[in-house]
Amino acid sequence: HWASFPGGSQALSASGWVAVAAGTSKETMATESPRRPSRCTGGVVVRPQAVTEQSYMESVVTFLQDVVPQAYSGTPPAEEKEKIIWVRFENADLNDTSRNMEFHEIHSTGNEPPLLLMIGYSDGMQVWSVPISGEAQELFSVRHGPVRAARILPAPQISAQKCDNFSEKRPLLGVCKSIGSSGTSPPYCCVDLYSLRTGEMVKSIQFKTPIYDLHCNKRILVVVLQEKIAAFDSCTFTKKFFVTSCYPCPGPNMNPVALGSRWLAYAENKLIRCHQSRGGACGDNIQSYTATVISAAKTIKTGLTMVGKVVTQLTGTLPSGATEEEILAHSNIRRSPLVPGIITIIDTETVAEGQVLVSEDSDSDGIVAHFPAHEKPICCMAFNPSGMLLVTTDTLGHDFHVFQILTHPWSSSQSAVHHLYTLHRGETEAKVQDISFSHDCRWVVVSTLRGTSHVFPINPYGGQPCVRTHMSPRVVNRMSRF
Repeated sequence: HWASFPGGSQALSASGWVAVAAGTSKETMATESPRRPSRCTGGVVVRPQAVTEQSYMESVVTFLQDVVPQAYSGTPPAEEKEKIIWVRFENADLNDTSRNMEFHEIHSTGNEPPLLLMIGYSDGMQVWSVPISGEAQELFSVRHGPVRAARILPAPQISAQKCDNFSEKRPLLGVCKSIGSSGTSPPYCCVDLYSLRTGEMVKSIQFKTPIYDLHCNKRILVVVLQEKIAAFDSCTFTKKFFVTSCYPCPGPNMNPVALGSRWLAYAENKLIRCHQSRGGACGDNIQSYTATVISAAKTIKTGLTMVGKVVTQLTGTLPSGATEEEILAHSNIRRSPLVPGIITIIDTETVAEGQVLVSEDSDSDGIVAHFPAHEKPICCMAFNPSGMLLVTTDTLGHDFHVFQILTHPWSSSQSAVHHLYTLHRGETEAKVQDISFSHDCRWVVVSTLRGTSHVFPINPYGGQPCVRTHMSPRVVNRMSRF
């Protein structure tokens, strides 16, 4: 790959700004931030300050002043600070150049769209607007327990048949926190929609099982549950369709999905031959010469372990020292016909309302593609900005596959899924946390829980990246000499 770099919890914007939460906690990367009172409307402005590195002596003095007195007195310092659990830059209508005319002439006026920074704390979250001047303004703050997921919802597409019931309240913020609006629901089992214009809560969607993530576009709001997906209309927030055939993933994304401007991709638990598209990944066992040499040079212990697993599959028994995860996986294999690594892409505009079921008895209405992507369970996936490219990875995190989706108007079995790239990260296992494209789709970055991000050069149409394709300020034509 082109580059990789270590870091803590990071959020990278398209303009090159990076927000980093450094330091560690047990589960996530974290840092500390001054505590601010709860509020639902903006008003607080933080002016930019120069970042200065402490010298060695200054660090020692700070340690002696802060830590040593606490060890003897047992009292915390006067200024109470809190942990930052997650941080992310958000794309919304507030900083969308296509919806704001004042951002069109950026080079002549020097007026650039602000960055929207979302910060999740151990007891709430904040939304900040960061303009080019660096004076961050607080747009929203809520303090009612930790927030697992939050999204700023874009304004929906309006037509003669559809009207926006929340037009006077937009922009809206969807929040999934530990304590719902009712106060009686289980933790993380509801989505509260807040108005960034008035600060009030305008809608609450309740569930019986915990929510793991939120996704949204101009058409739908997608609520990700364990092995289930629920989609709601962006104008009325009534349930549009739901999926119950998702393949489980051990994490960090418990139910990986990818939402483009119109298509929704998720991990299917079975491969249905009558709906299978042409193409996909033929297998993950093809290795380069270097990777083969590295694998052959590993210790004999690894080989003996693999032999033991093969014998286990043949005899149907497990060794006495097997872990709980291996026992559970073994029992699931024997009693369940689920197939890992399968991707299903549906069209959120044409799919029928109600349950989306991919089976031999169902028709292919709304199914764009259905294909194998990996041999192991899918861990993470993402669409490019155009929605035509899909990057996927499995639980091992060795390779990332880039697919080009060419749909067919008749059925998903006639669609073509071109496997453009296999991006190789390494031989060690790593849990992928997030995948992101550049706006021109010439770069893709993959972040792992190891604290590393891996940047790969690609072409939207495939082929070997070179100086001609990646040193130009614009995307060059595939067959052009310039």
